Amino acid sequence: MSQLVEAIFENGVFKPLQHIPMKEHQKVEIRIISVEDWSHRFKRIIDKIHLQSSKYSADQIEEDISLAFKDVRAEKHDR
Repeated sequence: MSQLVEAIFENGVFKPLQHIPMKEHQKVEIRIISVEDWSHRFKRIIDKIHLQSSKYSADQIEEDISLAFKDVRAEKHDR
């Protein structure tokens, strides 16, 4: 199971901000990314997407997205 969990660090312990459906003493691996770092990384990705997508018209982008949705739905249906 993979899940994104917001937590706060208090008194040397990470405390989840929502209920986590896990068993007591279950081992997990935690990747720590500050909200600020995540926001910075996300902005860089969006900036790159905007730079690349500026080469295409809105109609071309919309058509590509529609085709991708159809492909995903077809794959899901075939399972």
